[in-house]
Amino acid sequence: MNTALIVPRWTTQRQPRSHIARRVSHLAFVVSLLACEHPDARRSTTHSESLAATTRCARPPRGIIISLDTVAGFSTHATLGALRRQCAVGQSDLYDAVGYQTVAWNFPFAGATVQAAQTKHNAGDVMRDDETPDLWTVEGDSARMPGGELVPRTLGALRARYGFTLAEDRPDGDDMDGPFARSCRFPYLRFMLAANDTARHTPDSARVTRVDMVGPDTAMVRYCRAHRPPNEP
Repeated sequence: MNTALIVPRWTTQRQPRSHIARRVSHLAFVVSLLACEHPDARRSTTHSESLAATTRCARPPRGIIISLDTVAGFSTHATLGALRRQCAVGQSDLYDAVGYQTVAWNFPFAGATVQAAQTKHNAGDVMRDDETPDLWTVEGDSARMPGGELVPRTLGALRARYGFTLAEDRPDGDDMDGPFARSCRFPYLRFMLAANDTARHTPDSARVTRVDMVGPDTAMVRYCRAHRPPNEP
């Protein structure tokens, strides 16, 4: 049997010069079409980018960081009017906890929603531009801790990264807002969790669904000083 390499016929046949010229000309035409963007397509892309820019707040250089003094680039000491001048998009909303609602303003970001609430005003009231929000919430995958790290996804990850952390145990299943955790490293933050409604003990697998910036909490600071193990950060 002849074991010599068999080369396909189409690789060895010579093409007529006129046929080659036609193929080169056709290829050049296709390349020119691909390189030339249609003006309508260019305008459509520009319009989409402009629309996104007008419906979202500008992303801060360091991202959606939640700290005591700033949340997503907003000063937590500024009035609502100043915040709305910093980002002119958003809408009024309600901060909704179990049996409690208060007025709030939502600021939309790419990858997160930031809510600033004025807890002195209940549902049905109006927000005051001359007053400072006293409760902030952040939801979304882009939320970051004060040091710039992404918010841990679970209660277990929160404990592993930041040490001594308290998690609410659920005596019953009627807490529709879910349990929450508090970290002694960040006594001004509250981490809302999603867990089995029937579970008495909140497991480490519970997901962090939202971070609240509740402001200075002297009671939490005192508790951590009294109960935090000496080897915990």
